[in-house]
Amino acid sequence: MRGLLVYTQEDAQVNRWFIGHLIDIAKEAGVELSLVIHNDGSDFHLADYDSVDFCINRSRLSIVNKVLEEKGIPCFNNFDTVNIANDKYKTYCLCRELSVPVMDTCLYSREAVECFGFPCVLKSVSGHGGSEVYWLESAEDLEELELSEEKQWILQKPASCTGVDVRIYVLGGKPVAAVRRSSSESFRSNYSLGGKAELFELHQEQLQAINALQSKLRTDYAGFDFILHQGHWVLNEIEDAVGARMLYSLTDTDIARDYMEYIINRLR
Repeated sequence: MRGLLVYTQEDAQVNRWFIGHLIDIAKEAGVELSLVIHNDGSDFHLADYDSVDFCINRSRLSIVNKVLEEKGIPCFNNFDTVNIANDKYKTYCLCRELSVPVMDTCLYSREAVECFGFPCVLKSVSGHGGSEVYWLESAEDLEELELSEEKQWILQKPASCTGVDVRIYVLGGKPVAAVRRSSSESFRSNYSLGGKAELFELHQEQLQAINALQSKLRTDYAGFDFILHQGHWVLNEIEDAVGARMLYSLTDTDIARDYMEYIINRLR
């Protein structure tokens, strides 16, 4: 059995250990897993890869899924997950469709800012790891930003409790662990940005939201991030190519091994 492990160049540099570990685990099971670097969101051709049985797509690029799944080659995660989870506005729209609690959100425009009011949070729809997220206290804060016109942006009402969120790791539709992240320095609590991480007991509100989203997305391995607003947990975003540093630092779970075994069992 042969599989592809697709990453962008930037993410591959950051995740060298995880990549090597996945490849070694696959080899132990008699599976050849080959790393493919792909940075272009429009140029991916199946003809470049012979005799592929499956793909682990960690590039966040849904074109990879589109090309492979049209040929009947299963991808982990699937097209719907990669397409929706890596676009914050599509995630918001799906939450509204499924009645999953989420902060008020709209697409960014100068006119929308005037209607939306301050304070608010400005995000690019494709940012991850806490990047391209800005707290706007006033119109002056917005004027100081140089926003890329090539990106789509959204505005969100801030949660009543800032600097805290919970990430829930979900494998095969089942929660693996929940981690509470917090920061006293920023409204962003990302572990990669210096936030504190500790294990957290999964809340029923979070589980209900995950189950609703899983009924549509059927993710294989992803992170579901929640923020606290007026005493209730609301979905903030879904991480398709979710990192595992917190899991390895806080638990004995070898999520790479569990993920690879899950994939092999699914294929067999």
